[in-house]
Formats: sequence, C-alpha cells, structure tokens
Amino acid sequence: MLTLSSVAIAEKNKLSSAGAWLVLLDIVLTDGVTHIRLIRNTEDKVWPTIGGNTYQKFPFEIDDTREDKGGEHNVLNIRVGNATRALMPYLEDEKGMVGCAVTLYVVHSDHLNLTTAEINETFIITSSSANSLWVTFELSSRNLFNVQFPDNRYIRNWCRFKFNYPEERDYRCGYIGGAFTDCNKTLANCRARGNSVNFGGFPGIPEGGLYIANA
Repeated sequence: MLTLSSVAIAEKNKLSSAGAWLVLLDIVLTDGVTHIRLIRNTEDKVWPTIGGNTYQKFPFEIDDTREDKGGEHNVLNIRVGNATRALMPYLEDEKGMVGCAVTLYVVHSDHLNLTTAEINETFIITSSSANSLWVTFELSSRNLFNVQFPDNRYIRNWCRFKFNYPEERDYRCGYIGGAFTDCNKTLANCRARGNSVNFGGFPGIPEGGLYIANA
C-alpha cells in the first residue's frame, strides 16, 4: 500500500494550490552512465533543487499498470512524443532500448527541495515501437534479463545450492557446522564437510553430460 508523506497529505487536503504534481522519467541506457531525463511539464525543472538533475520538458503519457499474461509481474506502457524524433538515435543504437532501466518519480512543484519522491518505481524496458507520433515502451517491474532460463541445470559435480554459512542462506544446503566458512560447490568439498547427503549436484549423470530442464 502506498504511504503518503506529511507533505503529500497536506497538499491533498488543501482546497486550492498553485503547485502541481509532476511526473519525471529517468531512463538509463545499457552503458549504465547515459541518462535521459524527462518531465511532463511546460518547462524544464531541476530536482532536487540543490545538487539535482535537470529534467527536460517533454510530452509523454502513462497507461495504468496491468499484469502480464501469466499474472506474475506488472507491465506498464509509456508513450513518449516522437514529433521531434529525439529518441530515434537512441532506439537505433540501443536495439530499441530494450534492457534499459526507467525510473518513474512523482514530486510536487512546490517541494522540489525534497530529495525523496512521493512515488519512486523502477522498471525495465522489455519492448518498444515507434511511429510518427509516439515512441511506445513496454515496461516490466521484473528484470527478465536476470532470470535464469531454463529454470534448472543438472550438472554432475556442481552443487546448485547456496552455502549455508555463516547464516542460513539456503535451507537445502543443510550445513550447520562452523569448521568451514566456504565451499567450492563440488562433491568432494561437500563430503569434507560431512554434508554429502544434501549435495545439490547429480553425480549419477554420466561424465561429459550437461542436462537442462524447465520443470
């Protein structure tokens, strides 16, 4: 549930206000260094006021979030104006900007001195398209580029569990001793720790085999 700050509550309860809620986008390219900062406003803004970044005025629209077809994570569409074709070089150089991170901020124009946004959500661009009017990005709240696929790899002499020391990192490992502080995930190491019964590899697989499953 979204928790409003005292500033947001005060603004919400005002009968009238000269200020407005502003939506900011911070798009980080895959090099991790280049930022494209946009604001849905009639003029550029610096946020935070002291030591912040300049967000350029730019037309964009944001759809409501929805679940993906599997119902596993949220998907959001953002349409950025393409009349000036300002984003086209990035789309062409960055393979549609797929994999780029997009952080969405909501701040109030009367409180740009605050360093914490009322809303701060980060998404990953999973697909994009463009026409003469709009560049449309489909964003996912889950970074699909960090997801292992297929789900499981069956390897003869390699344990897939995290070592269970110095704290319980993976209950499947089951190691509870204190004599060893690390493990190289081989069966020999597991035996040395008296824990081979919990070995997460598959020594029964013939040598030279790598078996992949998605079950």
